[in-house]
Amino acid sequence: MTTTLFSGGHVLTQDAEGREYRDGCVLVRDDRIAFVGAAADRPMEPVDRVIDVTGKLVMPGLINGHSHLCMVFGRTLGPEKRLLEWLDVQMPLMAAFDQEAMYVAQMLGCLENLKNGNTSVVENLFSTHPEGYPPEDAAFQAMRDAGIRGTVARAFEGRHFHPDFMETLDQQARRVTDLAHRWQGAEDDRLRLAIGPLLPWCMTEEMYRETRALANDLSLCLHMHVAESPEFNQLIARHFGRDIRQVELLEETGCLGPDVQVAAVSDVSAHEIELLARSDTRVLLDPPTRLFWGTGFPALKPFLDAGLTCGLATNGPAANCGQDLFESMKYACATAKTAANDPLALSRHRVLRMATSEGARAIGRDGQTGRLEAGLKADLITVDLRQPHLTPNLDTAAALVFSAKGTDVRDVMVDGRLLIENREPLFIDEGALLRQAEQIARRCLRAAGLSHLCP
Repeated sequence: MTTTLFSGGHVLTQDAEGREYRDGCVLVRDDRIAFVGAAADRPMEPVDRVIDVTGKLVMPGLINGHSHLCMVFGRTLGPEKRLLEWLDVQMPLMAAFDQEAMYVAQMLGCLENLKNGNTSVVENLFSTHPEGYPPEDAAFQAMRDAGIRGTVARAFEGRHFHPDFMETLDQQARRVTDLAHRWQGAEDDRLRLAIGPLLPWCMTEEMYRETRALANDLSLCLHMHVAESPEFNQLIARHFGRDIRQVELLEETGCLGPDVQVAAVSDVSAHEIELLARSDTRVLLDPPTRLFWGTGFPALKPFLDAGLTCGLATNGPAANCGQDLFESMKYACATAKTAANDPLALSRHRVLRMATSEGARAIGRDGQTGRLEAGLKADLITVDLRQPHLTPNLDTAAALVFSAKGTDVRDVMVDGRLLIENREPLFIDEGALLRQAEQIARRCLRAAGLSHLCP
């Protein structure tokens, strides 16, 4: 048994009572939290390691509900294009990946998430299907090696997409079943698998129903993009040959429910929000990306008013050029206020829950992470409060939501394992990884015929 004590700091629990301790401590025993509370009340027992967090805030690790780490090499390519034009640049680059490229891309994405305080991430992976190795294995191996709490949400494309990325229902069923046997619940449930369509017009009604049946058979969550821009519903109507919107299509094919995560929802009607709420479907919001692409102004407040469980996301590093969930919190509040013309449309306390405890519930990790509470997994971060932009700290929630940045994170623990200490990763040589990623990205650009985009 190994014990670690975080001592001398300000502790923000994010528990149901919203408790804070100005002079608090967190005791970790192996992979779980053993005690959270005032320093004066902690159990008097020997500990193996004491981490002095004086001047820092100790809080739950953040939950990044939707990303595309597989696209990290395209971070600066095409950000001034429309969504579908942007994909035309990104996909040839991804098609040039080999196993090494996928692993390094995923490892780089895991490192970026961890350094920003995101202890949990959902990686919505779409890829070609090369002979010799499943790309999902490379993603899982990187998550395993990085120590992050990760879900690989494998995307399915069945029609109207680049042929190298497409597969049949039989191929999906075989590959997903094999992946589930290898990775679902691996590393003491630190790693999970989810599935779902990448783009709605790349499916038929049968594909939706069969994907839902596969998820049910293997006890997997569904994770998918929904109404990401007005183009989505236009293309659905064209390819399905009838006037139907995406959430209506999901309801019709049985693809809503508490085990379903819908990401990026931007162009949805009041009726569709009602369908999401009635089915207890989980919503993942990424307002910085919506604004970055100009794909729609996310209102947010209608989702909150409907009582939906909402998580936050960064989307992929090639989509908004970063993985900073503090940025997502700030943009979420700003866009909600502007859309509703109401400064109380999304409170600092609610958005902080969306990044922690409610975010954990949104991705099916409730009862495991998202709060500092005895018995839960020891996923926590420290934030350095002794900085000009965080002083004075008169309201901790406001400071985190409106002033903090991912670079303020100093220490990161997942599953009781310290992964980042004073911003230095303990699981990898960061400099060597960055050099390797730069070389491999340029190699893939050359192979994809895109070198002109990065002289």
